Amino acid sequence: MQYRINNLLDFCFDDEQSIEFQLFLITVKCLIPYENNIGCLFDKERYEKEIELFAHYMNGNDETIDYWLKNKKPSNMNDELLQFKIIPIVLSNTVWENLIDEALKAVTFYTLNKNTILNALLISSVIYEFMNNAEIESIKGASRERLINFSIKEFCAKNEIETDKNYIIDFEKERIKMIAMPMLFGDNDINNCKVLYYIFENKAAADNLNVSDKAIEAPTDNELVSSGNNSSKYSTDNNSDILNSFSIYLYKLRKGSINPEKLTISDKIPDIKECLKYPEFSHPLLGRCKVIQRTENEALVRSKSGLMRIRI
Repeated sequence: MQYRINNLLDFCFDDEQSIEFQLFLITVKCLIPYENNIGCLFDKERYEKEIELFAHYMNGNDETIDYWLKNKKPSNMNDELLQFKIIPIVLSNTVWENLIDEALKAVTFYTLNKNTILNALLISSVIYEFMNNAEIESIKGASRERLINFSIKEFCAKNEIETDKNYIIDFEKERIKMIAMPMLFGDNDINNCKVLYYIFENKAAADNLNVSDKAIEAPTDNELVSSGNNSSKYSTDNNSDILNSFSIYLYKLRKGSINPEKLTISDKIPDIKECLKYPEFSHPLLGRCKVIQRTENEALVRSKSGLMRIRI
């Protein structure tokens, strides 16, 4: 199971300095094991603090984040990076009902866009079924069934999200339109979503070779095998220690072997600009940090998660 997680992460995050990986990392830090339930909850309060700090070191652009930082509320924009924000939530949960509720909490933190929410449901379903070693047709069938049974009205009521009647009606129209599509996952959908591409190509390769996924992903020479087809546009040789450590961590969360009390942080978050005045500092969100280089406008900082450029 850990190999499966590691291979997926290797494929999806080939650049540890990218905004995609930064978003993945932030979500990982906001996963807290349930005290009286199976799986992990998405800590929205911590996530809000993480995103406010993220504004100082974000390496790339995300319109939904920019909107939230300016307005402190979700937009109606399509979230182009949603897959990278929800991957950790899906991988760390084994009960579908808990998984989708927490994943959609992360999505609706940024946007109430109808297609984004529906796409998040489908992506979550595909990853969930893949982690349970389902065949391609089973993955598609289960995902369609979840789309049929999903109620945006119930989700919004449960999570105290304010919407009007027209929003619910328009959402239902989009959901029904998607259900009626002869192919729920078209070539464009798969090619434009990294995690879907990896999963469907991986499963197709297994089916064509008439071997199991377990055989494909089994480690050789004490190393994790690389993911996917080396000739694909998404291929990567990245099997770094940091991704391996995250696969181990997510696997432990998935097994429920991490004490939630160890993941609590202080409510008092210091000003990052004040922290950067010192050569080394400890930050509730960033952990132990060392300032490698500093200029008038930015600082290069090394933390446990890697290097980051923080704007001052």
